[in-house]
Amino acid sequence: MTSTTVECPYCSAESAVSIPDGSSIKNVNQSYRTGVWGDAKLSEGTCTEGHHFGVKYE
Repeated sequence: MTSTTVECPYCSAESAVSIPDGSSIKNVNQSYRTGVWGDAKLSEGTCTEGHHFGVKYE
């Protein structure tokens, strides 16, 4: 797993998330439900303000 930094979609704080090696981030979503998108390529992120968001990767 690779750790990368994304911007929180709620407050723009920089947040670290883990994605598999060799993957690239597709988008960051405020609302998400794990396993509902029919694609396992989703990591959950949490910023320092406590916001939870989804990070899609490919």
